[in-house]
Amino acid sequence: MNLDGITLHSIVRELAEALQGGQISKIYQLNGRGLYFRIFSGSGPHHLVVTLDGSPRVYLADTPPATPDVPTALVMFLRKYYENGRIASIKQLHLDRIVEIGIDILDRSGRLAARKIHVELMGKYSNVIFTENGVILEALIKTRRDKSALRTIAPKEAYEFPPNFMRMDPFEFSADELRNMMTAGTDEELGKWMMRRFNGMSTVVLDELACMTGLDKNTYLRDLTDAEKHIYARAVAALGERLQGVRGAYVYCKGQKEILFPLRLQSLADYDIRYYPYIEEYLKEFQDNRGSLNGEQEYLKKKTGKLIERQIRKMKRIDGELQETGKMDTYKLYGDLLMIYAYEKHDHKKSVTVKNLLSEKQEDIEITLDPSLSMTDNANRYYKKYMKLRNRKQKSAELLAENEKELAYLQSLEYALQTSVTKDELADIKAEMRHVGLLPPAGKEKLKKDSSQQILTLHTDGMEIWIGRNNRQNDFLTTKKARPRDLWFHAKNQPGSHVILASHDGTPTSEQIRAAAECAAFYSKGKDSSKVEVDSTLVRHVKKPAHAVPGFVIFENQTTYVVEPKKHAELE
Repeated sequence: MNLDGITLHSIVRELAEALQGGQISKIYQLNGRGLYFRIFSGSGPHHLVVTLDGSPRVYLADTPPATPDVPTALVMFLRKYYENGRIASIKQLHLDRIVEIGIDILDRSGRLAARKIHVELMGKYSNVIFTENGVILEALIKTRRDKSALRTIAPKEAYEFPPNFMRMDPFEFSADELRNMMTAGTDEELGKWMMRRFNGMSTVVLDELACMTGLDKNTYLRDLTDAEKHIYARAVAALGERLQGVRGAYVYCKGQKEILFPLRLQSLADYDIRYYPYIEEYLKEFQDNRGSLNGEQEYLKKKTGKLIERQIRKMKRIDGELQETGKMDTYKLYGDLLMIYAYEKHDHKKSVTVKNLLSEKQEDIEITLDPSLSMTDNANRYYKKYMKLRNRKQKSAELLAENEKELAYLQSLEYALQTSVTKDELADIKAEMRHVGLLPPAGKEKLKKDSSQQILTLHTDGMEIWIGRNNRQNDFLTTKKARPRDLWFHAKNQPGSHVILASHDGTPTSEQIRAAAECAAFYSKGKDSSKVEVDSTLVRHVKKPAHAVPGFVIFENQTTYVVEPKKHAELE
């Protein structure tokens, strides 16, 4: 879900109508990136939720969200300084993705204090910051200015607006004023020029302006005629006029992505459209159907991504150690040669040059020595180095193989998380991660019984195709549900689903085999490739090693097919 400055403008209007003048009765911290405010106004109780997960948003929930039993230190502070405060104002600043909530509250001395809540909905830089008189009191996420954080956010620090805050509201200018502005920055592309100067300019808005004017956003300003600049400036002004007093929002379904915007858009007219008279209705629906899923999904994906990064760093270190063992044979050769020439005196030199009697060419070799040691002791020193590297080679090779398996497992988790579409699927993956120790235990949480697994089933010419959607489903499908003479499919050397062509004792046709292989390609990380290699063998040739991680199998007697990934939805 997108949330640009223009869409947020409509959301803020709805929030202000519902909450302005209301009183904050309770504050809760839902998690590390979420807050809940219970607010009473003339229209009754309201449940204001701010969440900074993968789709940062602020919305009014129908019912109170689940809250922790023990308040955090942040919550205790906020209850002291913000509870019982009256919402004096709710406004958006300069069409930016910042919501400023003004709170009037009596301080401990009985004086009226004017405090603020700054809700910044800016992707990974999103935050909720609490201030008084321009000074930060607390923040949901604290940062110090560095390469990843562009400003300091901490108590007693002055509140600074985010970078680019001073961009302008494009709808505050007339068409003539906008056209005159376009004389500057002629070496910039039109879209980038708009984004750099004005708030509210998302890809959606720029695409709509391009559709209205016929002017591509990648066109350089220097290439625009005065007439084209005028046309574009008029289109921006016209868009602003259309937004005046608008209510509700349209939702455009673009593949798996939903685009939210207050207006009907020419640029998205070909996609399925839903209209909501109140944007809050959509935000509630999003939360009920996908919001909680997405939030948890994003958390687990980030967790798994960090584990994968750590695993790759570990494997690079092991591989580096393994590369060092390349000197192993050289050290043995040095030892052998020094033993051959042990009878010769070296007069405590730092090196000696000898003929390589162990080579056909008998080339000269210079060998570094420890001057304090005899030739024999120097030879033994090289033998020790050789033995050390030989042992390291063996251990490093074993470690690398183990870590390659661990990386493959983590990548399979990552793939399963990316393709999860239901809360049950996500809960199953989360339980699996707890079971293997990647997440801390959670009391009485248990893995679902295998018999409860919802296996995706397709049909092709009277024969079923079974598809696992995560590691536990893959295990259940391959080791318990499938029969020995069924055909097993899996994308070659990449994460993906176990796919079973339930042929049983029958003989599948080439078309049925191809359909199953295409499904295995589609339900894999290679789904966006034009061609994918897919391994296939009888289920009886697929084995799960003892103590192996979920989803891991070994197989033999496979045939490899090269196919185009196809979902085969028509077979469902």
